[in-house]
Amino acid sequence: MAALRLEIDDDLIERIAERAARLIGERSGRQGSDGWLRGADKIGAYIDAPRSRVYALASAHRIPVHHDGSALIARRSELDEWLEGGGGLRT
Repeated sequence: MAALRLEIDDDLIERIAERAARLIGERSGRQGSDGWLRGADKIGAYIDAPRSRVYALASAHRIPVHHDGSALIARRSELDEWLEGGGGLRT
């Protein structure tokens, strides 16, 4: 059996690494970091609040949630902005 030797220059390795990082970032953005949370339980777990608090905040229009039929949904990035702006503080 003959051995195969392949030489790859540093520039090609760097381009491959950049492409891989970009693809991973795109996939994680679609599925995780800025994806949607569906249901008061998942939203509550994300903001560290009980489901009843999520419903109370949603009823008062004090939390950035949307409705998908009867289910509450929220985008992680919107919840992060809301929390950073002090939105989770009781008044």
